[in-house]
Amino acid sequence: MITSHQWLTTFSSEYLDTFIKDGGATVKFVTGEPAELQAVRAEIAQRAAEAGFICASLDGATTKLHFIEQLFHEVARQVDWEVLAEHVRTRAIAESGYTAPSGPPTFAAIAAAAGSTSFLVLKEIHKWFTSEVFRDYHMTQEFRAAMMLLALDPMDNPGAGPGGQGDLLIQWLQGELKLVSALKPAPIFQKVARHNARDTFVSLTHWARLAGRAGLVVTIDISRYTTASPPAGEGYKYTRAAAMDLYEVVRQFIDATDELEGCAIVFLAPKDWPADHVRGLRMYRALEARVAEEVVDPKFDNPLAVLARVGG
Repeated sequence: MITSHQWLTTFSSEYLDTFIKDGGATVKFVTGEPAELQAVRAEIAQRAAEAGFICASLDGATTKLHFIEQLFHEVARQVDWEVLAEHVRTRAIAESGYTAPSGPPTFAAIAAAAGSTSFLVLKEIHKWFTSEVFRDYHMTQEFRAAMMLLALDPMDNPGAGPGGQGDLLIQWLQGELKLVSALKPAPIFQKVARHNARDTFVSLTHWARLAGRAGLVVTIDISRYTTASPPAGEGYKYTRAAAMDLYEVVRQFIDATDELEGCAIVFLAPKDWPADHVRGLRMYRALEARVAEEVVDPKFDNPLAVLARVGG
């Protein structure tokens, strides 16, 4: 067992400030008492934000994490999509040879400042987005289309209020769009669902760095899945089958680290989770094989290990 301070210091120096910021990816597990886990969760968020990462914090009590699409939608609700789009839009204007206007970034305003025409400005900036975003095959086709249109929306549709294309795209990302047919002009023809949510998550990690952020850091508390009798009226209650589905989702995240870019995912669990055969790590051997340590020192814990037991 190590102190949370020791683990957080190592996590920051060896991962957040170096490996993850340089484009790497990792999945970590931290176990401990509830109060200790909450402190770790808050400290990770603070350190990640200070290092320039997008931060998201999820809890099985309020999100059905064993559904990968719901996990993604909850992360999407904690992302400021418009800020990311604004960064890419500003970059597109500059790299197309223009100056961003002080007011609304319309094509007419950019053209007026450059002594050009709206048509030529539109043509150059759309060309940049086609090359740098729509043909960036690190992202899925529908995610690329959504990001491109989200960034272009204030320029193509100045003054569009709530209910405009930008709002619809964010609703699609957050799982709140009722009719996907509203996005056919995008073209987007399907919702983010179980079959494409993981690829969309991978796309987000790439987009975060393209939009000027260091990457994405997500903390996920899976403690609710480890108990058969949670407090009444305090969030979701899960079966062992749901816990097994969650561990398969977790395993797939571990196996996808080569695809993730600038991403750290930290799962938080109770202190007895590693040895629990009923609802813990040992109920799913495929995950245990990826997380459990082959050699354990009785006196010292390795702060770089996949699984950290914090306390004290």
